[in-house]
Amino acid sequence: MRKILYFILAIMALTACKKEIDFDFHEIEPLVVIEGRVTNEGSTVVITPSRSVTDSVRPRCMQGAIVTITADGITTPLAYDAASDRYCSPVAGIERKTYTLSVDLDGRHYEASAYMPPPAPILMADFYWMTVLDERMLVYELWAADPFPADRNHYWYRIDRLSRHPHFEGRQTTEPYRWGVLDDRGSPPGKVFLDMVATSEKAMDEDEEENWKRILYDGDSIFCQLMTIDRPVYDYFASLRAGQSGGANPRSNIAGGCLGYFAAGSVTRTDTIVFSRSSVMEWK
Repeated sequence: MRKILYFILAIMALTACKKEIDFDFHEIEPLVVIEGRVTNEGSTVVITPSRSVTDSVRPRCMQGAIVTITADGITTPLAYDAASDRYCSPVAGIERKTYTLSVDLDGRHYEASAYMPPPAPILMADFYWMTVLDERMLVYELWAADPFPADRNHYWYRIDRLSRHPHFEGRQTTEPYRWGVLDDRGSPPGKVFLDMVATSEKAMDEDEEENWKRILYDGDSIFCQLMTIDRPVYDYFASLRAGQSGGANPRSNIAGGCLGYFAAGSVTRTDTIVFSRSSVMEWK
């Protein structure tokens, strides 16, 4: 029942009427935004000034900060890397430890802590056709092993796409396709289940420019990363997702008067899927 409700809501979102509404946004002085994470693949922190909701250009990382991550009394400094425009360290995080982020910038101190849960090994991921309310939908389905079947666990996922379709000529780079958070409620014992509506068959047939970012084309490379996270980070991303359309800022888990988040998580990745519309099977 829960799954059916999600699909109905997804169809409504894909087919809803559009109406332009003008908002009078109040401008404020920029705030510091910190986006930090430590994973089994290393640590990264990006520090930027906030921007207006009408500004689509992402600012560059602010340099000159002292950034460290500490666990069990061992402190790891993160150095600014000009190539990736972020502070980073190759030192991998270790599961079941609590990490503390410390950032000192322009006389201000920011600090946060996050617990790093064990990883959720990905078991399979593929695309299926599912018919809902006479509408044929392309669905991305992923299964992973739940690291703590007896507990409530939380996850963040991001699906990336590399497209060489002529629509994207000139920017044939890997770009985020979808992201979101989920927990293991409603999944079979010991499993984590994600089903995400990618687009509709109708939208793929019509191929209108406003839907190009949603439509998948033959030859697109698709890959997903799944990260186990603790509850505060889950709440941050869930509120960020809910407030995106209205420009609302979620409550940060970083102390010191800034925006953003600090996450500690274990990352697992899928194999790459080269999308082929004719090869997609019907969901059973």
